[in-house]
Amino acid sequence: MTQQKLQALLDKPFTIPVVIDNDTFPNSTPYQQINTLNQAGFTFTARELLHAIGSKTAALPANNQDECVNAAFLYSHILDFSGQNLGYKTDLVMDSDLQTNRSNEIGIGIGCLLVNKQFNVNWDTLESIKGQGKRFDYRATNVGQNYAYEFKGTKHRGKQNEQVQNGLEKKTEMHDRNENYDVELIISTFLGPANQQPRIILADPPFQGFEDEFTEDAETIYSLRHLSRLAQFIGNPPLGRILYMQSRELIEKKNIDQIQELGERLYLKEIRVIENLFETKKLIPLNFENTNYVGRWISYWQPQRKLTRKQVFEMPEIAANKRLEVFQGVRRDLYELMTNNEITDLKSKLRYERTKIQTPENIEFMTFTDGSIMGYRLLDV
Repeated sequence: MTQQKLQALLDKPFTIPVVIDNDTFPNSTPYQQINTLNQAGFTFTARELLHAIGSKTAALPANNQDECVNAAFLYSHILDFSGQNLGYKTDLVMDSDLQTNRSNEIGIGIGCLLVNKQFNVNWDTLESIKGQGKRFDYRATNVGQNYAYEFKGTKHRGKQNEQVQNGLEKKTEMHDRNENYDVELIISTFLGPANQQPRIILADPPFQGFEDEFTEDAETIYSLRHLSRLAQFIGNPPLGRILYMQSRELIEKKNIDQIQELGERLYLKEIRVIENLFETKKLIPLNFENTNYVGRWISYWQPQRKLTRKQVFEMPEIAANKRLEVFQGVRRDLYELMTNNEITDLKSKLRYERTKIQTPENIEFMTFTDGSIMGYRLLDV
């Protein structure tokens, strides 16, 4: 394994066959944005999938020390990118409880990529819907359009129809509401061992949802929650906690001035902790093509303080005598926006270009439109 071979694996495109359940769509006509996927399938690269899972499944922090699982590092070890089919490494042994979590995370990653690519939804608005009870899991927006999605993942092909049926039940149980979304879609992803062909099923049963998920306040709430995940993604739980708490307060108070004041108080309380992340070099600056980023190199998936016996399983080595490291970060101007508590500027400053950067050391980094960046390197051990 060399850096060049690693780059080639990360950039390898995978096309997953797509089944569209036409009978579930109005007049048996799927949305225009997806109606050719059953012939072409859905294509993405390993690098895109790892970036999506790594940033979108980062847990909202329960406290200011609650570091998240580094899912991008985890999946670079347990997925096989070398064969014709994308899937788990065939020699992987995983507890059944852990397997369910991993399948759900893959379903979220592929689902987010699919709706971002096909419907052009804004990446930072693609967030899990708050609240409890039977409901769709994710929402997104884009220029006057509101979207509701149900992302499912499984390692057992036969469970996909059950997952679609579960989405049907979620829609049916909200029949007493009168509001609708512009797009309502169930995305079920089957990903098994690498020697089996994966599959995506798309369906659109009737659905009534939460009208308050798409107000102006809701846009700010979900932007804050997304930024909280990004703070976790780069390794700054205290900042993630501040942003998450602001989103929770906004749900209750619906007053931007009060929330901004809360954020300032929380930030002042944690400012030394946040600054110490640089002093201890847990966060480092990087500069590419006149653009500044901040983040960290990591070489582990599960924070030590979260480890339990059930959560430990053996990951296959990615290369003999090599250690894989992943850089996870964000643009410096976005980081400053997050730490300066400029809530009212979120919408205008969260739109970036998606691009790929290659360094003289032949390390490739990919940026997403939310300002996040990820890169992989191999080091000798």
